[in-house]
Amino acid sequence: MIEPRRELRRKQERTKLYRVVVRYGRLEILSMVAGAISGFAAVSLDFAIEVFRDFLEFLESTYMIGSLDIGLILAPTVGGLISGLITWRIAPEVRGHGIPSVLESFLHRAGIIRPRVPVARILSSGALIGLGGSAGREGPVGQVGAGLGSFLAQLFKLPVRPRRILLVSGLSAGISAAFDAPLGGVLFGIEVLTGSIHSVELIPAFLASISAVSVSWTLRGAKPIITIPELPIPTPVELLLLLGLGAITALFSKVWVDALYSAEDRFRELKAPEWLKPMIGGLGTGLLAYWSLGWGIMGPGFDGLNRILSGEGWVEFLLLLAVLKLMATSLSIGSGGSGGIFTPTLFMGAAVGAAYGQLLHSLNPALFPHPELFAVAGMAAHFTAAARAPLTAVVLVTELARSYVLIPALISSCATSYFISLFLLRSTMYTRELEEKGEKVVSVGMETLDRLRVADVMVRDVVTVDPEKTLEDVHELMLQTHHMGFPVVDGEGKLRGVIAFEDLMRVHRRLWPKVRVESVIRDHLVGVSPEDTVHAAVEKMLKCGVGRLPVLKDGRLVGLITKTDVLKAYGKAVAMKDLDEAASI
Repeated sequence: MIEPRRELRRKQERTKLYRVVVRYGRLEILSMVAGAISGFAAVSLDFAIEVFRDFLEFLESTYMIGSLDIGLILAPTVGGLISGLITWRIAPEVRGHGIPSVLESFLHRAGIIRPRVPVARILSSGALIGLGGSAGREGPVGQVGAGLGSFLAQLFKLPVRPRRILLVSGLSAGISAAFDAPLGGVLFGIEVLTGSIHSVELIPAFLASISAVSVSWTLRGAKPIITIPELPIPTPVELLLLLGLGAITALFSKVWVDALYSAEDRFRELKAPEWLKPMIGGLGTGLLAYWSLGWGIMGPGFDGLNRILSGEGWVEFLLLLAVLKLMATSLSIGSGGSGGIFTPTLFMGAAVGAAYGQLLHSLNPALFPHPELFAVAGMAAHFTAAARAPLTAVVLVTELARSYVLIPALISSCATSYFISLFLLRSTMYTRELEEKGEKVVSVGMETLDRLRVADVMVRDVVTVDPEKTLEDVHELMLQTHHMGFPVVDGEGKLRGVIAFEDLMRVHRRLWPKVRVESVIRDHLVGVSPEDTVHAAVEKMLKCGVGRLPVLKDGRLVGLITKTDVLKAYGKAVAMKDLDEAASI
């Protein structure tokens, strides 16, 4: 009788394994398809940018008033108008820099992106960037890739979990194709969207990124878009001062993120048609950029970024460039224009880092012979602080430089910028838009706790204390149970408060046999409901500085949840997470 049962169990396990392999294999194939199409989309966006850039050159050569090139000033205005009209008429989701929209789809819309979004994004971003708007192409390509991944999932009627994985894969593929950096693209997609690295997303994202880069290399060649000079291994002194650069870029990142969203708020309050606002932002960009031509204030900024990385510019001018790029991008994107903020963020970090390096070089050329090192590190540190994605920043810049000797320098600057950004920025440049709309963005590692309810974790058989008991009685109970706190419940079953060991310590030890519990309990009750998430319970514990919370239903005590309960439940949930997710694909 036992053997047939074992055989049946083995057969069921084989069947389950077969289903997982088939479903995951289908997901991998679809990821490769999404990646290949994303690579083609990246080339298509570059083509659209070039078409509109030819139009910019026509305007530049046609409309002159004396030596004043009116056409060049007005080109971003025209780009903003075209971008605004496309956004207004076709897809409002392509307004701004795109990644918040992808993040919203991932977290709150079950991974669904409308099929029209990729086409609208290519056209609107191509117009804005090609005609001189201060914006990057990486965010738009990422949104296009995410939209394509979501479209394939919807086409094959995949459930929510694999649909989200395909969205992550498409975003990773788009970033990979835009930068020719497959590993950096994978980390961007996973780190920015999920907040942490999960093995279930890794393989599809890798396959999508490799497919995207292969297609883009085939169609346009493997040409680096950012030229990073060869640099020697940084010295210990340089590594030490790179920590200071991280602090400076973190401060600048706060200014950058605040300026971008302040511009969005101002344009939102502006009494003008939505399609007209990017045109106004484009006019401001044109006026700012006209006096710094050739330094990357218009467009993504690759021309100016490469000049900065090669060592051109002096301290004051480099800082001015960082401020001008900040203002121009805030106008172009904050007004509702369709473009990315990835490359502008790298540009600002490079300018600030180069100014820092030039200053050190002027003080001691022998000790700091390579100010370009600080420009490269500034790129990674500034993106780390603004996006809170240190792994992406380090790996992406390393891939761009094709040099591993930079890793210590990048880690030094990124470690400081990341740490300080935790105190300076309440949200990142990608999450702030959602948080201002009241939409929750899950913290790193907390998505598991969001799936658990307090009722699943709490202790139901709770040891309680009568308010008439003495502190000596409570102490004896603590020694017996090894618990450091108890709910205080009266004879009618009503919760009166909570008493913990620290409450006993506020009373002299000799008085414990005489002092009753009711005189020292904390009657300011903070509790949770059985239906609350464990994440919400943890936040309450941290806010109130306590290690346990009573669980209340209709005003009555039904359980107790402690930090130990949370840790046990979290460990068990994480251990089963990948298997459950793989089985649900």
